[in-house]
Amino acid sequence: MAKKSKNAHAKLIIGRILLGLVCAGLIFVYYWSWYVKKQQDKLELNSRYTFTVTIDGAGNVIDSENGKTAVSSQEASIEKISVDKVADIWLDEFLNQFTQKYVPRAKALKSVEKKPAAVLDSDTNTVLVSFSAVLKNSESEFFSSWDGIINEERFQCEWVITYELENHFDNTATIHVAQILSSEAYGISMYNQSLNQNSGGNVEVTSNAAQSLAAYEIKNNTLYVTYDGEKMITVPIDCNNLPMAASSTSGESGGLGTTVSDTELKAGSYQISTSMTAFLYGGATVNGKKIPLTLCYSNDKGINWITCEIDKLYTADYFYVKFLDDKNGVIVCGYDRNENVSEASKIYMTKDGGETWNQTGSGPATNIIKGVIFIDENIGYFCYNYVEGMDSNLYVTRDAGQTFSKVVMEPQELDSTAANASTEAAVTGSVKPEDGGTETKLEWGDVYKEAMVPIYDDNGILTIYLTQGSNGVYNSGKTAARYQSADKGLTWKYIGQLEITSEKK
Repeated sequence: MAKKSKNAHAKLIIGRILLGLVCAGLIFVYYWSWYVKKQQDKLELNSRYTFTVTIDGAGNVIDSENGKTAVSSQEASIEKISVDKVADIWLDEFLNQFTQKYVPRAKALKSVEKKPAAVLDSDTNTVLVSFSAVLKNSESEFFSSWDGIINEERFQCEWVITYELENHFDNTATIHVAQILSSEAYGISMYNQSLNQNSGGNVEVTSNAAQSLAAYEIKNNTLYVTYDGEKMITVPIDCNNLPMAASSTSGESGGLGTTVSDTELKAGSYQISTSMTAFLYGGATVNGKKIPLTLCYSNDKGINWITCEIDKLYTADYFYVKFLDDKNGVIVCGYDRNENVSEASKIYMTKDGGETWNQTGSGPATNIIKGVIFIDENIGYFCYNYVEGMDSNLYVTRDAGQTFSKVVMEPQELDSTAANASTEAAVTGSVKPEDGGTETKLEWGDVYKEAMVPIYDDNGILTIYLTQGSNGVYNSGKTAARYQSADKGLTWKYIGQLEITSEKK
């Protein structure tokens, strides 16, 4: 009887011990899961277009958080670093993001192998990079946008990267990626450039900046469109009614008193693609006859053309048309321009493929329109000529033009080249400290204040450049600040300052 009691007591103790171990295990698992989740939340995995690396003249990566600072050496110079080495540095650091501890399995790489970068064009900093890795989660869709292939259980990528090296002029520089193509896409692009044309297919043309298989031509006072570069299709529009671009000698945008081209349409006034081709015209008095703002479009590659009157406007100066899909489209017209001071504007939408158009709103300001871009049927950006004193010359609508809000970018810190002079003196040159000016360093808003028309690429990345305007003096006025968004402008990430040789559009 005593023996049975001892056995029962021992089993009770063992049971309690096992229960304690199980509880301790559960607590450990819970704590570990919480800890790992907390560490994962701290990680910031940047995309290829938003990831940057700052290096010194010796090619060392600068990381102030981990105590890595620039090397000071007369022999080490940013200008001496080769194009391929810069690319190798960027790729190493970019891939290291996905091999860190605590990276979620769906976003993690292991056993990364890289080949040295091959220079394709040293003038444009274009290189070919190749690497392979094992996906920790072979079912993950996270890397689908990387244009890679699975070969013998390894994920293989080959990219043609064009990068920009932003020189800070203190023996450091930041690497930014300007463009990434697959090797196949780059090869096609180079082939078409050799033919002085772009790829055909479902290409969209909204500007004659580059010749394309899909294009228009004005010849003998007749408008033609082609989709294959050979067969020319007549567009039923009187060329006298078309909005023509300014000639290269006028330097203006085709308003009153300027010389206009007889072969080039205003950029934005047309769209050419295999799914929809559209031309805006009219909105003017031609040879004494009032021609209302009118759209001529075809959704079957020019077999049939439909003409519809948009509005009885006769002082149109700015034209924008964009079919976003086979149903939704937008038109913006700027009119009643008062020299270079102001103009009114209207927004029209269609939801039935162009059959009917309704005015949904007006532009948010009366300044001269620099450019408009709609990225879907609701979200559009209006960029105006900058006037001194504006807190922003860029507006966004998210309800098809019914309401607008200003787009104001988060200010950053200017680098060490910021002038130690009064703000007003540095910007305008009109005030000197000895004449009573205030000794103050330039602030971000004093320098980067004029937004350019946003750029929306095929990867869904929206890019905005803030420039210094016509009187910029910071870094000799040759730098712009770049911001990007991957959510259509809901949130923005500062990418960096870069040197510009021409105005960003």
